[in-house]
Amino acid sequence: MIKILEKLRKNAFWSIDALKGGGVKKHYREIQLVLNNPNSDEARYIRHKNLSNILEHTIKTVPFYYDIPLNLAQLEQFPVINKQIVREKFEHFRSLDYKNRHMHEVSTSGSTGKPFKILHDGNKRDRNTADTIFFAERAGFELGSRLYYLRLWDKQYKKNWLLSLLQNISMHSVDNLSDHNVAKLISALEKDKSNKNLLAYTSALDSICKYLDKNQKDFGQRKFKVNSVIAIAEALGSDVKNKVLEYFGTEVVSRYSNSENGILAQQKINGQTGNFEINWASYHIEILDLNHDRPVDLGEPGRIVITDLFNYSMPLIRYDTGDVGVLQQDPEHHTVSFARIEGRKMDMFTNTKGEYVSSHIIHHILQFKGIEQFQFVEEENGIYIIKLKVSERLDDRSERTLHDRYMEYFGEDAKIKIKYVDDIPLLPSGKRKLVINNAIAKQRNLVKKTQEMDKLDLVN
Repeated sequence: MIKILEKLRKNAFWSIDALKGGGVKKHYREIQLVLNNPNSDEARYIRHKNLSNILEHTIKTVPFYYDIPLNLAQLEQFPVINKQIVREKFEHFRSLDYKNRHMHEVSTSGSTGKPFKILHDGNKRDRNTADTIFFAERAGFELGSRLYYLRLWDKQYKKNWLLSLLQNISMHSVDNLSDHNVAKLISALEKDKSNKNLLAYTSALDSICKYLDKNQKDFGQRKFKVNSVIAIAEALGSDVKNKVLEYFGTEVVSRYSNSENGILAQQKINGQTGNFEINWASYHIEILDLNHDRPVDLGEPGRIVITDLFNYSMPLIRYDTGDVGVLQQDPEHHTVSFARIEGRKMDMFTNTKGEYVSSHIIHHILQFKGIEQFQFVEEENGIYIIKLKVSERLDDRSERTLHDRYMEYFGEDAKIKIKYVDDIPLLPSGKRKLVINNAIAKQRNLVKKTQEMDKLDLVN
């Protein structure tokens, strides 16, 4: 009976799409073609056509780009933009062709706390839906099956009970993952005989696994078998990856996405490299120098800059996501893929020489027993605080070992303080920030203040 209901949901979805003109199915087939055959002539032609079309449309209809001649509709002619520029000139980024049409507003505050919104047209929404189906299937999900979705369910994303029932989604909010609520979730997973799937913030998966670790006497070595597990919003470390496999019997893959664009990349099941397959079907991606608008070589870290190929209502061309990544020629994916995604530039460390250090070094801390939560803070260049919530305080020897381990990364002259805390609070987005770089923020504020003072001097 359960399988029949799941199949009915799947058929109903595609039937409704067909009645609306089949937009999602058309996009889905194109995504399949491009990503399953990335080096074929047809895939290359489709990508080139989609890029050319969005650039031409943007020059013709978006005021911000009116100074770019149509005969120079090459990507390199477009300036690199970011959230701040779009905020300040919001109306200038809107296509005049879509001004009087109904648009869907997407809002995000991310980790900065500053609201940011973008408009999506109907075709862009269909493309994102097709992307979601394709990449969910890549992880083992089948449309119509049960999805346990753990995120912050704010007003923008929360679904009414009827829609969640029709879509077969069980919503769980990450801002209330108490032991009591985790136990209820585990119980629901045990009793649910349908084809189950998990889509969750990495920190939520971590909380569930830690709960199961603490309650071995109740759960023993039982596995709560699910078809797919996708980790979103936060970096996925090997510790969580291994625990999810142990308890849920399924490999978890990490997805890289954002609210303003959509799904940008995702790891593959049974991938040998751990690289992220890039969504070249829906986006053109560049990796630019951390401080200059020029490409970096493969293997070098740089800013992830996105050109959205399908949002015609408010095109984002060469949009600096604020994230840092590394590209690599990957024979497993037969194309260029992400070897690493570091997260936001503001979430990276600098060592005492001022050089950027990968934020992935934080996961070494989990080699020490009893650590329930942690957070790294770079207060000033050369001054670091490691906040720990622990079940039992580390002994002097373990503290010294931990201290010396991170001295190797930050520098021999680094000042590192270990601070024990009762809790590391969630951000308003429901995510838990593992790295805070106050040194970069202070440096930016100083530069901004200096520029303002220079302007005053010119006026006077």
